[in-house]
Amino acid sequence: MRSLKRPLVVVATTAAVLVGTAGTAQAGTDRVATGPGAKVTFTSYGDSFKVCDTETDGLTVYNEYKYIRKDGTVQHDYEYNGLGNGTCATYDHNFGEGRSVTFRACADLPGPLPDPCSAWVVGIA
Repeated sequence: MRSLKRPLVVVATTAAVLVGTAGTAQAGTDRVATGPGAKVTFTSYGDSFKVCDTETDGLTVYNEYKYIRKDGTVQHDYEYNGLGNGTCATYDHNFGEGRSVTFRACADLPGPLPDPCSAWVVGIA
């Protein structure tokens, strides 16, 4: 009799755990990219980017991001903050849950010079 009780407890516990997690959504991953004079923060809850200017160099800073939609097309865009040192601009999106968003923080140099940017960072919506 004792051996019959133990398997029933294990089965009941396993079923309760499986039922409790069936509707759980995948958690997103917040990330930060820090480049020369710029800091970009991706917040998965609300799918937003915050583009901050961190230096008194007079340059506009920006976020460059890439996102692959479910249909396979690529959304590639730039979000600027030209408000000056110590300011931030917020941009809201609606990316698909659990999808990767690749981005980097850059400073917009005048003329044809290549802009200095951080390494690419990947967040999860």
